[in-house]
Amino acid sequence: MPRCSVKDNASMLPGSEYEKGCSVNQVVAAKNSEIEKVNPPKKAFLNSINHFRGIAIIFIVMAHCYRPAGWQVETLADKAWFNLMMNGTVFFVFISGFLFHHVFSHRLDYKKYMKNKTKFVFLPYLFLSLPWIIWHITAGTDPLMHLNYTQLTNPAEIASWYVITGRTLTAYWYIPMGMMLFALSPWVMHLLKKQHLMHYAIPLFIIAMLIHRPESNLNAIQSLFYFLPVYLFGVWSSEHRDSLFPFIGKFWIPMLIAAIGLAVGQAYFLGAGTLNKPAFEITVPDLMLPQKMLLTLVLLAILNKFEHISIKPLQKLAEVSFAIYFIHPWITTPWWMLYDSPDIFNLQGQGNIFTTLLVTLGIVIISYAVAVTIKKLLNKRSRYLIGW
Repeated sequence: MPRCSVKDNASMLPGSEYEKGCSVNQVVAAKNSEIEKVNPPKKAFLNSINHFRGIAIIFIVMAHCYRPAGWQVETLADKAWFNLMMNGTVFFVFISGFLFHHVFSHRLDYKKYMKNKTKFVFLPYLFLSLPWIIWHITAGTDPLMHLNYTQLTNPAEIASWYVITGRTLTAYWYIPMGMMLFALSPWVMHLLKKQHLMHYAIPLFIIAMLIHRPESNLNAIQSLFYFLPVYLFGVWSSEHRDSLFPFIGKFWIPMLIAAIGLAVGQAYFLGAGTLNKPAFEITVPDLMLPQKMLLTLVLLAILNKFEHISIKPLQKLAEVSFAIYFIHPWITTPWWMLYDSPDIFNLQGQGNIFTTLLVTLGIVIISYAVAVTIKKLLNKRSRYLIGW
């Protein structure tokens, strides 16, 4: 039987050189392949990933609610719960990498991609930071916050420092790091094409465990090195979803036990929370990063079991997640920046994981309501202010 020979630009007419030695099905398949190269098919919507986005924003808000909830985190159990709760940014970054591959990798227009990120991520960051930058420079806490970290005196330089570090509000440090992450998209695409994602993700993961997150989250470059392997693993997970999901579906219980073990082990030997430090200061490895990666896979495995179900509350949270991210620090930050004590509910010493969950629920609901109100008032223009 003659070998099938298909030429890219040949005619589809029977007997043409295009289908020399080919069956009809082979010719059609080859032509469809050409069409897909020009117009790649739209990727399927994944309920599991969207639900995960809703869960991720809950974790991020929760990390900023334990002080208003009066949780002092003293006992071993408290510390273990705290370790499982904190560093939810790992979920956010993993999902970002996953969606980059799932949505953009087959049709990436880098110029358009960065333009949209600038308009709908960086501009809201600037708009929402500006009032707080003015407050920090003029009438902020005593001493003014930037005086704790820098010797700058020129107002323009101080304002630039706040923009570069994201120190204006709790959680805003993510945007300077995130913009650098977005800018690396061509490099990520190169790794994808060369099948080298894990060649870089694994050594970068080890480096991240050694350098930890930066002091007060001020160093965006250190944050980038910390979260970059998580992003790459998210990209890889989307690319290998068909083989990864069945695997984690079988082993999610041992992974959950391992994650809990890491949280308890860190609580017992090292304490609670992330160990923010200078990048080159030698200390113990970061146990929270592998713990959060295991929890990422556990949540992904569980959510994938309900892929056929649309959980409306999580879908709504996912839709508004970036707006909630931008809005919630406007509620949580004043509790510790404007008051001597953040404990405005008089729960100091009486709070726990459950009061933290209740406060988190309240902050999420308020932030969601504010986001929906702004959306109704500004319509599509709201994306320039709150990213949604």
